[in-house]
Amino acid sequence: MLTSAKGTPGAIATWVNDSRIQPDTPEIVLEAESWIYRRLRHWKMLTNPIAGNLTIGVPSIPIPADHLEPFFITLTGQFQAPILQKTPQEVILNWQYDGQGNRVNQQPLMFYFDQSTYQFDSPPDMAYAYVTVYFQQPVPLIISISNFLTQTYPRLMRCACMAAATEWMKDSGQGQFDRTYWDQLAMDEIEKAQAESDRAHRGTTGGAVLIGGGISTNWPYITPNY
Repeated sequence: MLTSAKGTPGAIATWVNDSRIQPDTPEIVLEAESWIYRRLRHWKMLTNPIAGNLTIGVPSIPIPADHLEPFFITLTGQFQAPILQKTPQEVILNWQYDGQGNRVNQQPLMFYFDQSTYQFDSPPDMAYAYVTVYFQQPVPLIISISNFLTQTYPRLMRCACMAAATEWMKDSGQGQFDRTYWDQLAMDEIEKAQAESDRAHRGTTGGAVLIGGGISTNWPYITPNY
């Protein structure tokens, strides 16, 4: 619907009353989705628990391509214990060395993440079982047709698409559709969606979660570093 021709209900070309925009609507939708996912961390973006095993002597595990940011990682089984997210400086300063200058293999206790991996403070001395949960970027609408945004927050999606569309039309805040108007509406919808997601965790304890720009003691284990 979003990428259909002018005159089709639900098409961006219909919303902005401009048939010239239709060829570029897939890119406009992609940019709108990216704009949302750079700002929103909703519980519906959390993965199911993903299990794996660490490799002895390898102090990292790869980050999936759809990874936005970590939520939780823990060792499981006999050695069950959370691996806490820390700053890169703190993790690296906790590297341990033997008399030959080699890093000591032992149970990981903390991690940070870079562009491609979770990096641990210690290379594991065993093939520890682990489970991780992370915020996942949903499959683009051009592939998945629909997702939780279109199903739960259609107004947010429409406002973000209109902001991107009016930018394409070179509206600068005083044009027919007013780009700044749609930017503000989209940001308002982001805040409402984030607040709703945060409220869903109000019954939990420990850790920290952002609510309305502040810190609330809700989600477990991972405390953001600022």
